[in-house]
Amino acid sequence: MSVEWWIVLATLGGPVIAVQTQKFIERASENRRQKQIIFRALMANRATRINDDYIRALNSIELEFLPRWWKPQNRNVINAWRTLFGELHNPPVDEPNANRAWNQRIDDRLVELLSAMSRALGYRFSSEELRRGIYYPRAKVELEQAQLGVLLGARAVLEGKTALQMKVVEFPNDPAVATAYGAPIHNMVKAYTDDGQLRVHISDDNKIVSEPPVKD
Repeated sequence: MSVEWWIVLATLGGPVIAVQTQKFIERASENRRQKQIIFRALMANRATRINDDYIRALNSIELEFLPRWWKPQNRNVINAWRTLFGELHNPPVDEPNANRAWNQRIDDRLVELLSAMSRALGYRFSSEELRRGIYYPRAKVELEQAQLGVLLGARAVLEGKTALQMKVVEFPNDPAVATAYGAPIHNMVKAYTDDGQLRVHISDDNKIVSEPPVKD
């Protein structure tokens, strides 16, 4: 009786193929999940681009969107990210017009990146939706600007680049308050001679003690 080798191979290889197929599916599912996490972080924080989640998501793009021959859209994501990366690392000189133009280029490159990522994940967001569909309260913007101003001001003081400004509004004009503050200072002055030496006397037990202040 001849042995049907194809049956033997199918019997032995079936479980192996099934396990490898399952692992492939799990890896693909996990990769898609990580891509969605990156995309959601960028979408949710595209109005607050100094957020830690936003920065972490940008730095994870090349890890999760590796170009593969069966995933050509990943290459578009990587190209869009590298274009944005180049703009981020070439800020302009500190001039209002140059800064506005640079910020506009950053906005355009970010929209291109989000558009490429949405297509790779099977979403269909338009460029207008990615650019305009942002809610960020004005009060939040003003709060962040105020906090930044406080931090920059404190840094300038600590580094010695500026000084704290003090303004005397008024001096106390209540005679009782003035007397209360002036009496201790007056007594202290009388405890010293005209040449700045402390008045002392020697007691009967040879102890040196402060001389009582001179009476007016």
